[in-house]
Amino acid sequence: MRRGVAGLNETWLGARGGRTKLETPALVLDADAFDDNVQTLARMANAAGLGLRPHAKSHKCAAIARAQIEAGALGIACAKIGELLALFEAGINPLMLTAPVASRRKIDRLTEAVARGAEISVVVDRAALVADYAQSAQEAGVRLDVLVECDVGQRRTGVATPEAAVALARQIADEPSLRFVGVQGYAGFVQHVFDHEARRAENRVAMGRLLAIVNALDEAGLPPEIVTGGGTGSHLLDLEDKVLTEVQAGSYVFMDEDYRRVDLHGSGADVFGTALFVAVTVIAHNLHGEAIVDAGSKSFSVDGPEPRAYLDGREIGRITFVGDEFGRLEAIPGKPVPPVGMRLECSVPHCDPTANLHDFLHVVRGDKLEDIWPIEARGLSD
Repeated sequence: MRRGVAGLNETWLGARGGRTKLETPALVLDADAFDDNVQTLARMANAAGLGLRPHAKSHKCAAIARAQIEAGALGIACAKIGELLALFEAGINPLMLTAPVASRRKIDRLTEAVARGAEISVVVDRAALVADYAQSAQEAGVRLDVLVECDVGQRRTGVATPEAAVALARQIADEPSLRFVGVQGYAGFVQHVFDHEARRAENRVAMGRLLAIVNALDEAGLPPEIVTGGGTGSHLLDLEDKVLTEVQAGSYVFMDEDYRRVDLHGSGADVFGTALFVAVTVIAHNLHGEAIVDAGSKSFSVDGPEPRAYLDGREIGRITFVGDEFGRLEAIPGKPVPPVGMRLECSVPHCDPTANLHDFLHVVRGDKLEDIWPIEARGLSD
């Protein structure tokens, strides 16, 4: 049973005009823009001869993961074990855990899932973690695919030298319950460099570090089958340079105000459409005559530029946050202030944490509410 506004909004499923009648705050997915985004990157990757392993940290939603796999994705990447297991229970396979862990109990949950049919690969950044995975996999009676996590400049996790990567890969290969399958090098610091050529230069430095590790593994007789990393901001660069064998883009399915500033292809044109919105309702006018809406920092992530507000598809202003529960419309000069009861749709500052604030996605096509999708891994940041 759907709870909250999603339960109320079931009334409008399939109805013309349902999009404009949603109870709010409601997370909204524009199906046309979403479908275009999924197909656009799938076509680009296919043309480049590279794979896609989209990152679920952006959406945490099995229906979206399923659409990505149906479009040709190799599998789905996940940041945390809770997120990964929620998607597995919802029927998604294969899955890659892209961060190291420090809990044997969590590792055991993963290998138990493998014993139940989950196709899971993991990354490691240290010898002790290899040993923990090996023991857990042996006890569960499974064999686990493992990648070496490489620090290509992110300064977060991973080995930084070819020698360390070879040593770790050899340790993995020597464990009967593990299989060395490749390396991961995520250049997260590159993704939001706004200027295309500046971003290209940063990415080439990062991929140069990863290529040195790949070459060392080749020379050591441990060639990586998978070289994974990249993201929405670097997708074109990664598809062109081909250091990676697959790209982990995530935000491209939604897009947000922060990515809107990034010149993805160097042309200044939008590559992916804005598909994610928060529907809000004008609930009052303040003493200055400004519209107050029913969504604040509990409905939007606030770590990005202010949301744009749209009425019937036309931009009418920006939302500034005036509390956890409320926003204020700063209208474009000359635009009329919408009346109490009017529904608006707003872009989001940062799509990943915004999706994590909501239990359901309201899928709309044109003016129709087409479906309501659960966000199965919402809140699972463990």
